[in-house]
Amino acid sequence: MGQAPSQDVYLETRVEDPQHGLKPQGLALMAHGRFGGNFDQPPVRLLAEYLRDKRQLRVVTWNARGIGQSGGGNEWTNFGTWIGDAGINDYHRMLRKSMAKFLEDFPDAKNSQLFICGYSAGAVFAGCTRPPLSFPQFAPAHYILVSYPVDLNPLMGLHKSGSYYRSVEALVQGYGWENLPAEFQGNEPDVAGVLTVMGQWEAVLFYGTWTGILGNKNVRTVLRQVLVEGATHAWDDKAYRIVEEVDKWLCSS
Repeated sequence: MGQAPSQDVYLETRVEDPQHGLKPQGLALMAHGRFGGNFDQPPVRLLAEYLRDKRQLRVVTWNARGIGQSGGGNEWTNFGTWIGDAGINDYHRMLRKSMAKFLEDFPDAKNSQLFICGYSAGAVFAGCTRPPLSFPQFAPAHYILVSYPVDLNPLMGLHKSGSYYRSVEALVQGYGWENLPAEFQGNEPDVAGVLTVMGQWEAVLFYGTWTGILGNKNVRTVLRQVLVEGATHAWDDKAYRIVEEVDKWLCSS
């Protein structure tokens, strides 16, 4: 699929800088889930606030097509949106625009942190996103994939679901994704780390198989996988545990 530009559809976007006028130390993007999801979902909102306040990052979130004030058709009205094409291309567009705007606002930025994050279907879109090589002012990216829809990926991605799995495997292995953009010449860009966070009650059918595959392919030793006891896909009163696990991961690296 590569990183083709998405159709020019307006996406309702929220850009948040650290409080009290502090200069951002980097940039984080996070995409939300489907079926009524939006950028105010607790898993998205709590992680965004943590990255903004605790990690002093500029945080960019957006409502997907057909959600809130965003234009375009949603997953129920557009086949390309259902299988993930629109969500992935929109993530690529948002990342490129956000990196360019960050450097416009902070032209002296060097080795700025970069976080590529997603919840549910947004985790699939994040996993298929690579930071363009034209922004060397950013350090290798941290990937945070919350509630990656392991069991529902085949239903969502249909014939592309295999590529979606392989995109994450390639992050930890360093190669193996057939849709890696041509600019990388077959070599995955460096990553600072990959964290997957899943709830106990959403890890049902294929989670054990998937985590085993990822673990076996972790040639780069950048992977951490967390299963949160008592949590469901919606996270409900357990959403704070996402932030706890992210904080532990970052403090230990």
